[in-house]
Amino acid sequence: MLKFLGAVLMCLPALGTVVPLTRGPGADTEAAWSRDGKRIVFQREQDGDADLIMLDLATGQERRLVSGAGDARYPRWSPDGKAIVYSFGHVTTTAHQGIPNGYNLFTVPAVGGDPTRLTSGQVRDYTPTFTPDGRELLFATTRELERNDAALHTMDLATGAMRSLLRFGGTNMGVVSPDVSPDGRLIAFSAQGGLRANWQVVVARREDVGRRATVNEPTMAMYAPRWSPDGTMLACTGYRVGDPGWSIYLVGLSDGALARLDTGPGNARSPCWSPDGREWVFESNRSGVYKLYRMPVGEPVFEAPPEHLALKPATPVLSLDLAGSADGRVADESEHGHHAMVSGDLPVVEDGVQCGAGFARVEGHADFAFARGAFYVRADVFIESNPKRLQLIVVGDYPEHRQGWQIFINTEGRPYFNSRDPSGRFVGATVGAPLPGGAKVTLIGVRDARGDISLLVRGDVVAEGRATGATMSYGTPNQVRIGGQFNGDHPFAGRLCRLEVGTGIPPERRATMLTLREVLSK
Repeated sequence: MLKFLGAVLMCLPALGTVVPLTRGPGADTEAAWSRDGKRIVFQREQDGDADLIMLDLATGQERRLVSGAGDARYPRWSPDGKAIVYSFGHVTTTAHQGIPNGYNLFTVPAVGGDPTRLTSGQVRDYTPTFTPDGRELLFATTRELERNDAALHTMDLATGAMRSLLRFGGTNMGVVSPDVSPDGRLIAFSAQGGLRANWQVVVARREDVGRRATVNEPTMAMYAPRWSPDGTMLACTGYRVGDPGWSIYLVGLSDGALARLDTGPGNARSPCWSPDGREWVFESNRSGVYKLYRMPVGEPVFEAPPEHLALKPATPVLSLDLAGSADGRVADESEHGHHAMVSGDLPVVEDGVQCGAGFARVEGHADFAFARGAFYVRADVFIESNPKRLQLIVVGDYPEHRQGWQIFINTEGRPYFNSRDPSGRFVGATVGAPLPGGAKVTLIGVRDARGDISLLVRGDVVAEGRATGATMSYGTPNQVRIGGQFNGDHPFAGRLCRLEVGTGIPPERRATMLTLREVLSK
């Protein structure tokens, strides 16, 4: 099939066919299509480093744009088609070899020439992208981070000024691969909330990145989003259990529905759109090494939108005012009547009870059988001091796991909320600093229907931590234990004032969460 695009006669593949674009040695990946539709730039890994290659689609001719020692990666076009931005660094052969800089950002003229450095420092700056007006760069970076994390930064190209756009609390939190919508109003990016967590694709408003919506289901991995030219869809790399390998998925942004594309054998990754939105170029290892292929969009078949996109409001199933403890019982103020029975010594002190020598117990009930749905735990506590030992504030004790979920303070004085993955492994959300002694705080732990968990700290300290992958299904518990571990170990040493457990998303967490419809609305 032939199509005129500008002054170039392009030979397009027939509907449903996949056409190879590159051949030969080396792995060809991370393709980016020029705005005029005439060229594709990509990275080629060969002989120990990575070069940038420019491919002329009309002639099939290749030329090296950036070559020589070192790694040139993640190329993206400037909106005017005059320059390529990319990440570059030198790979050392030993840990003791010093390098003056890490992976930093550079630009190079699209016609060829000398690169210009944009960033410097022993950091990793990577996956850059331009805003549609060409005034800013968005990129992933390790700047200002002490742990194995990655955050999003933006750079004003006129002044070189950089600022942090988004970072998550906790450890091993990755935020990479930003892409800006054609109208410049929204961004999509990849996020990972821990070493065992799946990659997620997140959509947010540029002026309010803290409020965002996640598009893929909790048991699915998805990354590297690219906006369609009309801004109605995202093309991503994704994997579901049962897929033959990594695949290209489309996300319909009006309702979050997904469509998996049939790209043939092998893994398919990193799709990029043609400027008219009718084709993709993607990388596949069907030949044994990753090469670039071209494919028409066609008419993808979308599934029904997944249920996890709905954000149900908070509904308490347990609400205890510990200061009202009397005659060995704490009355449940919710409509469910799950009264807590006190064992040992929990003396009422001011607006709560002094923990340490006793505990309260709520009988297991189907109201606490959260399955894979959203639930939250809220505890108002007064921190006496940091005794540098593990302190359990509240724990959900389940047949599936005796420590199914917990709010606790670790030996460093840092609060945690944890839940579990399907195999019972710990998935914990925390904040970066210990809680101060002599302070009253509200700790809110949330596990949403996607399996994302978060810990919010409110009061004299305001902080938030996140993690992902907590998709364990909770049945009817043995008990909810308050003030210590299910076996009496690790008692809380402070005052416990109020406790609430419920289903859905509490308003403090909902304030930073949006549905896709809310993100897209003006």
